[in-house]
Amino acid sequence: MTSEHKSLHTDIMIQARMGSTRLPGKIMFPLGGNTILGTMIDRVKRADRVRHVVVLTTELPADDAIVGLAERHDVEAFRGSETDLLDRYYRAALHYGTDVIVRLTADCPFMDPELIDDMVNLFQFNWPNIEFLTNCNRRTFARGLDIEIFSKSLLKRLYEECCEPYYREHVVPFVEEYPEKFAFFEYPNRSDDSTYRLTIDKEEDYETITAIYAHMKDDTFTYSELMDIIRQNEHLLRNAGVIHKPYKG
Repeated sequence: MTSEHKSLHTDIMIQARMGSTRLPGKIMFPLGGNTILGTMIDRVKRADRVRHVVVLTTELPADDAIVGLAERHDVEAFRGSETDLLDRYYRAALHYGTDVIVRLTADCPFMDPELIDDMVNLFQFNWPNIEFLTNCNRRTFARGLDIEIFSKSLLKRLYEECCEPYYREHVVPFVEEYPEKFAFFEYPNRSDDSTYRLTIDKEEDYETITAIYAHMKDDTFTYSELMDIIRQNEHLLRNAGVIHKPYKG
């Protein structure tokens, strides 16, 4: 990797809020001796190819708890609009001087830092001929390992051109709906794990996450090790009937 690629300021940005419509406060639910979001932060901090981990939350008083948690876990916290996520991300990127954004959501405690590093390496090595890299459009990874990486220039374009509330709230649907307009690349898994849910929207998801986590020796496991445990213990899955909430509808 050239020094030009190494100089790209790449930051993880985790969007987080207490006001989930399906399971309010879920990111503060306990997991082992930690919380859902705390476990996720501790895991992604192990990624070597990023500069900062930033928790992006809202200015609502209820989200003061998220800022406090970020501080306790020694990561940055940035506050912005509750509903305009494009504005929140763009202002955070300007504030931190971010060149490349690794976008994550806060209800994914099993996020793998090695997977983040692999995708960041691919993005940086191919920059500027790549501006959006995703592993969750044509899904092959388990849900809950979703990573989207994009350049600040792409984010600026979305910020300036996307006016509909739907696009501003969900950040990347415009890119996913019109990939031909962007330097868009998919990052496939070696196997199709798309039927597994390792994110939290419903009580059944939380039961699944806690049951699986209880089988792990610590929280340093890789995605491959996680999937091995799941395949050997499919009785731990309590959320087969949960339907993921779509962007629309």
